[in-house]
Amino acid sequence: MAQIQIRKLAKKEEGEKKVEEGLELEGYTEILQDIKSLLEKARYRAYKAVDNLRVQTYWQIGDRIVRGELQHQERADYGERVIENLSIDLDIQRRDIYRMVQLYRTYPIVTSLMSQLSWTHYTVLITITDNEKRRFYEAHTIQNAWSVRELIRQIRSNLYERMEIKGEVVIAPITRIVEPEQVFKDTYNFDFLKLPEKYSEEDLKTALLNKLEKFLQELGSDFFIGRREVPVLIGGNWDKVDQELFHAGLLCYILVEIKTEQFKHAHVSQMYSYLNWYKEHKWQEGQRQPIGLIVCRTKDEETVHYALGDLKKEIFVAEYEVKLPSEEEIKRRIEGLEE
Repeated sequence: MAQIQIRKLAKKEEGEKKVEEGLELEGYTEILQDIKSLLEKARYRAYKAVDNLRVQTYWQIGDRIVRGELQHQERADYGERVIENLSIDLDIQRRDIYRMVQLYRTYPIVTSLMSQLSWTHYTVLITITDNEKRRFYEAHTIQNAWSVRELIRQIRSNLYERMEIKGEVVIAPITRIVEPEQVFKDTYNFDFLKLPEKYSEEDLKTALLNKLEKFLQELGSDFFIGRREVPVLIGGNWDKVDQELFHAGLLCYILVEIKTEQFKHAHVSQMYSYLNWYKEHKWQEGQRQPIGLIVCRTKDEETVHYALGDLKKEIFVAEYEVKLPSEEEIKRRIEGLEE
């Protein structure tokens, strides 16, 4: 027993010695702080992606309930009965379901929701019935990065009314200096799908839909969910866009096409047709022109370069990986870059 205790003590002292030596390494503290910062940013982006998804989902629930009410206008208590039943069947508090309905009624256009605001922010904002007053607090919350507690404090202190009396109510537009090149990646990691060795394009699309939360996290922040397989009528023929998204920073629709093959010229002409259709049928004043994202199994940079030509600002091409590369594969890729 004594020998075991001695060995444990020796290992502990050895570990402490390594830690001390590590801390004395030149530049180690800077490396440690940088990595901590990267991890913290990653956690924050993941949290924001999940919260944005929650806001969008609650808006869609509110939308569905209101549409149900409109279809049964002959029953005055229909909406109340629906909420009561949903509360029981889904085990969600009635107050929360009322908030989802109020979110939709307050923001009937989903793209008016701001990704910088959390669901908790919105539970406060939807209680403000005056539209201008609500926009005032939206803008100030985003511009000043107010927490929910601070937002509530400012409302209770009658900030809007005090500034209105002074004639100082200014609702400045929320600036978004974002370029497409800052949004899209060159390679997307779909390792979270856990696909088998052989899979079809439909398998990949279905898996992405089932793991929508992780898909949005991989795409990045500010993406809002649109529709899947959006029907597009061109030349008398119906076609379908794989996934429609909206980006709050770019203020435009993002059309996503998933391909389980190597990039081809034909993918660009197909996407360009979809973008032109969206420009004529979906685009609204104040929005940026729609952007296309083609995600392929592999791509050749030279082929992409000549296929896109002058469309490099409108269409982006990326690869995806369903499995992270091994250490040996990473080494081979680095060696290939050095040659």
